[in-house]
Amino acid sequence: MKRTVSNATLANWQRLGSNDKKLLHRANKTDSLRKIFPDKYIINKDNKKQILAIADYIAEKKLAPTRFICQLAVHEVTFSANICPANKTRFCQEALALVPNIAQLPDSKLFKVDLQEPDFLGALYQTLQAEGARNKNGLYYTPADVADKLLGQMSFSSDQDFFDPAVGTGIFLIELIKKFAIPVANLHGRDIDPIAVLLATANILLQAPANDDSYPDVKVGDYLKTPVVQKYTNIIGNPPWGAKKVTRAAFSKFKKADSFAYFIEKSLQTLNTNGSLAFVLPVSILNITRHQPIRQLILTKGLLKSITYLPKLFQGVVSDVVLLVLRKGEPANNTVTFINGPQQIELAQEAFKSLPHQNLLPVRSCDRKILQNVWHTAHADLSNSIWGLGIVTGNNHKFVLSEKTQGTEPLITGKEVQPFVLRQPQSYLEFQPAKFQQTAAESIYRSPEKLIYKFINNHLVFAYDNQKRLTLNSANILVPKIPTHSTKTVMAFLNSQLFQYLNQILFASPKVLRGNLEELPIALLSDKESKSLEKLVTQQLAGQDLRKEIDKFIFAKYGLTQFQIERIKQVLATNIFE
Repeated sequence: MKRTVSNATLANWQRLGSNDKKLLHRANKTDSLRKIFPDKYIINKDNKKQILAIADYIAEKKLAPTRFICQLAVHEVTFSANICPANKTRFCQEALALVPNIAQLPDSKLFKVDLQEPDFLGALYQTLQAEGARNKNGLYYTPADVADKLLGQMSFSSDQDFFDPAVGTGIFLIELIKKFAIPVANLHGRDIDPIAVLLATANILLQAPANDDSYPDVKVGDYLKTPVVQKYTNIIGNPPWGAKKVTRAAFSKFKKADSFAYFIEKSLQTLNTNGSLAFVLPVSILNITRHQPIRQLILTKGLLKSITYLPKLFQGVVSDVVLLVLRKGEPANNTVTFINGPQQIELAQEAFKSLPHQNLLPVRSCDRKILQNVWHTAHADLSNSIWGLGIVTGNNHKFVLSEKTQGTEPLITGKEVQPFVLRQPQSYLEFQPAKFQQTAAESIYRSPEKLIYKFINNHLVFAYDNQKRLTLNSANILVPKIPTHSTKTVMAFLNSQLFQYLNQILFASPKVLRGNLEELPIALLSDKESKSLEKLVTQQLAGQDLRKEIDKFIFAKYGLTQFQIERIKQVLATNIFE
């Protein structure tokens, strides 16, 4: 059977103790043929019906989607009253060079593009793309309101130039014309997708004022492989994230990086001194360890102006996003504004250089003092511990049972994991690793003592298991190996208020990642302290509620003041912006 597990997933599974010989198959987004309508991309919801009707028409007539959408673009440009004849002719020539023998569309209301919609053609193009193709190429276009928000956070004048290195169908350039009155001659864009470039050109021609006869400078080209021959005052856009075809860029100083990091690095080379960069980026740029090199580059080569948090923006994409605006220059006495809805925090840029991995998170001075206290306490970490993923059956309906039968045993899922103790299992499984998609080594499940934790969670939730139970993939496994600590005392630290605070302030992730857990500094204990804490945890497991006493022990171990303890509780009760 063909294996369709991504390399990144394989690496994660291997790192967490999975047996990759058992990996058979899974539904992988990079191979998905499913189509998703981009609801958040359109402003007039009535246009969804028309776009889906066009998609149905293409399917029923068995038309080539790319040929049809080029026909539609030519049709709109040809019959526009605002586009000069020379530009119409040039556009049609470019379209014919890309898709020869374009036929005229039937005269139908179905094919009338709503020009009040910022990017009708782009919405249709995304609808016609399979999810797998979009995922491989990082093809997720930015809604107009988000483009407006990002552009509105910049400072520029109408005579400055703008360059979008991953222009797509042109939404940023369109909004610069419509909302900021930037002349077409000042707009420039590149993209590796020739169809998207043609649609971007059509969009700009259709949205430009009738008295602006400049032809759009939007061309096919790979920004990461093209030498810098022209510099710009403003570079804007939404570079691809995690595009599968991106290899190490020749110009880059990074050994390995995500595609968006290469775009930032190249953009800092392409910008004029004091020029501005404004990108839509995954929230992972702020704190994931592997993105430290690009954060370091930003902090040394740019003056960060603002970082704005946005909720899940793109359908089919789990990651939240941020809007990042910076100015190229030496970061002397610069202040960064963090924006989360109506809340804002202003912090000195210099402060981020001292945070672990230069994480770009809104850590106030009082929080930095707490971090200093914690890290200055003698400690060890979880890097030498044993880790394991829960079982991925490949078919839960078949293998996971709701009642115990002969040969099955209790199965722990994420639902059963709560702080310190496990709820009674509600599922059962016969352990047949050869039939499953992925398992950890059986010895990990059968450890005499282990911790089980929820993987998808923005809090740390660890429970104790000494019954050698199996876990499903919603519940991962840790067998801690730390000097002066037992499994129970490690659990006390991981479930404590202090470590919830550290997880929130340092990582702010919807997933509990091994790499993050390995960074947490677990204080070394004396024999007396270890016995005292183990006793508290044992009583907690027996049914007493001693969480306050455990928290008090851990706060004292790091020498935290009452003011600092109150600050930790405040962050946990509200958020870091309070």
